[in-house]
Amino acid sequence: MTVTQHNQTKAASSSKFYRFQVMMGHPTSDGRFEKTKSIGMAYLKEGQTTFTLRLWTLLNERFYVLPNKKDASRFLVLSREANKNTTSRNKYFWNIVGSGKVDSQIGVVRLEFDLFEKPIYMSIFPESSATGAQLPEPEVMFDEVA
Repeated sequence: MTVTQHNQTKAASSSKFYRFQVMMGHPTSDGRFEKTKSIGMAYLKEGQTTFTLRLWTLLNERFYVLPNKKDASRFLVLSREANKNTTSRNKYFWNIVGSGKVDSQIGVVRLEFDLFEKPIYMSIFPESSATGAQLPEPEVMFDEVA
């Protein structure tokens, strides 16, 4: 196999990710959302339903936004903790740290973390520059930056 063939095979098997803005702001009286500050990004792997959420304030932490099985307009916000017991069948402990609700009229998911006083918002529309992009896995991408 040539280097070119290897790179083409690798690119074809790479996962596509969609990137979504995470921000502070508020709904306006005319039914729009007014963003006041960008505070992070969320990533969604093509074919998956779980978002990986990164906040600029908490760069070493990853959060996961999962849709509710019974109501697609509601979400759970989770953190993940590695299980230190190597003989356990569970690799991680999942901790619920917040919840979310879609407001499709203004195009956001309102996320409320248990410890934050103010809600934050995740766009329901991927950034056009990152739609279907061959972005590296979020865990790998952010580890490379550190």
